[in-house]
Amino acid sequence: MRLIHRQLERLEPTLILPLVKSDDELLIVQDWQEESNSANFAHKIDRKESLKLLVALHDTHKKIAWQRLSGLHTYSQLLKWQMRHMRFKSRQNEFLAFLTKEEIDQILHYSEKSLQLIAMENVPEKEITLLHGDVVHHNFLWCSDGKLRLIDFDLAHLGEADDEYILWLHRVLPAVDYDLGKVFEELPELKRLDKRKLHRLKYPNELLREWLFAVDLPLDQQLVFLDYLVPFTKRALTCWPKLWYDIDRMMKK
Repeated sequence: MRLIHRQLERLEPTLILPLVKSDDELLIVQDWQEESNSANFAHKIDRKESLKLLVALHDTHKKIAWQRLSGLHTYSQLLKWQMRHMRFKSRQNEFLAFLTKEEIDQILHYSEKSLQLIAMENVPEKEITLLHGDVVHHNFLWCSDGKLRLIDFDLAHLGEADDEYILWLHRVLPAVDYDLGKVFEELPELKRLDKRKLHRLKYPNELLREWLFAVDLPLDQQLVFLDYLVPFTKRALTCWPKLWYDIDRMMKK
């Protein structure tokens, strides 16, 4: 992580918060920003600026040879998602206390079908670059100078930029009521994304990840988190058929 920061801190304009100087190489702390706020993907400006920031990060491969940096590796997004699907399926009985069997079956159905479609992709490989690895809203920080910057590179790895745009869209879509057309219309930068990869948006990544996280929480934290997660899940499942339709229609354009 420190090596990543040393490379990125040389670039202008800066995409990140600087690290606090420390004699301890194992201590990694980013500079504290007074009156800073996390991005809110429900706001258009936050969607626009966070995607712009990701594009700038991914374009750093033109100046920085990331593949030569020790400790950075690639991984298969498909394999990770297949493993997540299997973990969810193996623990489905634990979710019955909070979801109906129909809802669990729906999640598994969407997951299985989307993984089958992703496995059949025939898309040329693109340039490998640095990916942030965790594009959740609170890792985009509005700083005191009014600029949006990235924090927390502890999950950074190498890969194709398209993979991260997909993960970013997974995070953004719930904030816009799963209106895929709206996001593509307001953000022309998404033309970078190969439409043949849009099947990946059909994978219920947020649901699988959040439920696997929820069942391992201590009971008091679990109850609080479930107040958010149960209605979030029901809303997502209501929107998923239209999302699939919109994806298929967009891929045919």
